[in-house]
Amino acid sequence: MSAGMDEAAVARLVPGLGLALPRVPHRGRVGEVRATSAGSSLELHDFRAYQPGDDLRQVDWNAVARTGEMVLRVRQEEVSPRVEVVLDGSRSMALSPRKAACARELALLTAEVAGRQGLTPTLLVAGARPERAQGPACRAALHATTFDARDDLSASLARLPPLRPCGLRVVVSDFLFEADLPALCSRLSRGAAGLFLVQVLDAEDLDPSGGEGARLVDSESDAALEELLTEDVLAAYARRFAEHQRSLRAAAVRARGALLTAPAPDALAALVAGPLRPLFVAGGGA
Repeated sequence: MSAGMDEAAVARLVPGLGLALPRVPHRGRVGEVRATSAGSSLELHDFRAYQPGDDLRQVDWNAVARTGEMVLRVRQEEVSPRVEVVLDGSRSMALSPRKAACARELALLTAEVAGRQGLTPTLLVAGARPERAQGPACRAALHATTFDARDDLSASLARLPPLRPCGLRVVVSDFLFEADLPALCSRLSRGAAGLFLVQVLDAEDLDPSGGEGARLVDSESDAALEELLTEDVLAAYARRFAEHQRSLRAAAVRARGALLTAPAPDALAALVAGPLRPLFVAGGGA
């Protein structure tokens, strides 16, 4: 067992779980998905915007002529079998040992369940130095994750390799940062047939405690603010937090995704049986 990641808890859960793969057609920017099940068929699946390094032979020149944009044909074999896990590597994800451990465990559980389903998991860690791993290498990459980025996920996405077409994308973050949430969710959903935002929150994120000795520190910049956390201050935080959650959830829905909030202090099994049930379904097979 790695310090900060309960691999035994993950191993106990994997055999009885499957990932909730998309069951309804997903409409892309230009075209429409024609198949949603995993497989190796060469049937046309969707269209997406060209990204540097893509095979120019897959460019749909008719679509380019109509839209003025470089558009690629995406085959089902490129999209359906792949599961992409994006892990927020910012310092806010390690405000407590349990929050960091929970984030690692959920990323590992997603990758391990995907592999057991015969899918190909890819892990992208949006840290100060971005990491990409596939299949069994995801575990080692999570061991090495240090949560050292001094900016938030919205900014650190620019350092990642391009998000690739996939059947399912799972993003693990606390999402507690100021950003254009509709634009962020739209970016995260691009090229994915299904999107889950898994929000890992510590006890202090959900219900901060007050007191005269409170000292607020920005985890990314280390900027400190001495603040008396009175009832009024805490009430203002609660209102702002509730507003942020409503905006984030609405942005996820508009991007055809789902927001799942996971309280880090809860045991992994309780999270899977509770708030994460839409992602992890019981009865997964090898």
